[in-house]
Amino acid sequence: MKNKSIHILVFAFLAISFNGLAQDVSFFNGDGFFSIGTQSQRTASITLFDIDKDGDLDALVANGRHWAEQNYIYYNDGRGGFKVAQPIGRFLDASYSVKSADFNNDGFMDIAVANDNVANKIYFGSANQNFDKEATFGSISPSRNLEVVDIDKDGDFDLILSNRKSENEICLNDGKGNFAKIITFGDSSDQTIQTKIVDINKDGFWDIITAERGSKNKIFLNDGKQNFAKIIEFGTTEEETRSIDIGDFDKDGFLDIVTGNLGLKNSIYFGNKELSFNRVFDFTPEHLTSSIKVADLNQDGYLDIVEGNSEERNYVYLGQKDGTFIEIGLREDLKEDTYNIEIGDVNNDGLPDIVESNSGTWNLYYRTKKE
Repeated sequence: MKNKSIHILVFAFLAISFNGLAQDVSFFNGDGFFSIGTQSQRTASITLFDIDKDGDLDALVANGRHWAEQNYIYYNDGRGGFKVAQPIGRFLDASYSVKSADFNNDGFMDIAVANDNVANKIYFGSANQNFDKEATFGSISPSRNLEVVDIDKDGDFDLILSNRKSENEICLNDGKGNFAKIITFGDSSDQTIQTKIVDINKDGFWDIITAERGSKNKIFLNDGKQNFAKIIEFGTTEEETRSIDIGDFDKDGFLDIVTGNLGLKNSIYFGNKELSFNRVFDFTPEHLTSSIKVADLNQDGYLDIVEGNSEERNYVYLGQKDGTFIEIGLREDLKEDTYNIEIGDVNNDGLPDIVESNSGTWNLYYRTKKE
């Protein structure tokens, strides 16, 4: 049984927010006009990244999941329009995640793709933006998520793979874009859906937090030599956590963890010095949440949460000074399979916008507007 937080989600706030009287921000989609492409593919995730270095956020789209489909780069026109696209790779892949960094330190952005039971790929960038040179990394596993971080702090970008029913992998970069050295963490029986990389205990080393399907979520503490033997578990075995994110919601100097759960209440686990995470705030009602994302959308100094759900409406929870949240539903007419939520200022107006990765229909984005 969870130790419930004294915070509650006040239903009076919910009623007011639906009537548009309490919120100071809205999320505008233009009746579907704001989309990243018009193809109805099995999109697993979208990553916002300035891949062409022109000062705006482009969209890297991972398609397929279990099936072979084409991945794409959609280039931002600087105003939040994505009307020019480029395929990633010559072959279709069963992809879950696409990320970008300069892996071989040649000054050009490269693209890494995590795939489901086919080889993971790196496409190396060049002056002509063709990405025609490629390599593989990691094992052929049911990969579900990919993170980019210099985990060993040697000056290059490493890759962290979340694998479902297989050991997770840290693929260490040799500085030239080769990833032959691999460190595994977790068990082959784990069903890791996502990882977040953060220094949770403030010792100067990157730790790994995992969202686990069918077991407790885990924190793998880094000893500074990329050994992750010390593990802290949080949550319950009943929760099917598909997504996690990090933020200091109560502003006590310790990072908190938000979990997005499929069919159970989503939760905030509040951090403390002891890393016990035993103070918990549950959201209501229960949703089929596949993705959870933290950002200060209205720039009021309090963290907000965006919830991407399966076959039901997506929601924004605006954080308030007293620790409660105002619930705002996104488009009521759309109840899609949202596999991933991404946050970024796509139209360069200074406010973070919301991007949905929807499987089987258009990928939509919402422009954040101050009222």
